[in-house]
Amino acid sequence: MTSRLSLLFIGSLLFACGGSSPPPAAPAAPSEPATASETPPPSGSSDGSSALTAEACQAAGGQVVGDIGDGAIHRPGYRCPGSGEPPIGKITPPPGGPIPIEGSVCCK
Repeated sequence: MTSRLSLLFIGSLLFACGGSSPPPAAPAAPSEPATASETPPPSGSSDGSSALTAEACQAAGGQVVGDIGDGAIHRPGYRCPGSGEPPIGKITPPPGGPIPIEGSVCCK
């Protein structure tokens, strides 16, 4: 009787552990990563839609204004604190540089 119980127990273990699920599907091949254009669009757009690096902003006589975390610089109608004018454009990080969380704009 003991050998029968042992065989039944071993058989149950093999049955429980014997099933396997199919291997996970391989991830799809990534498409070309989206990259910013190599040359920034011309600055001077009144809607702040152009993008430029912080260095390009300062070279154009602008000042980088960061968002304090409330998203104000991203809202339509945002005006620069010093001049009251709309931003020249959004600040984009340099290639390979750190990516800011809150974002910044270029103001004159």
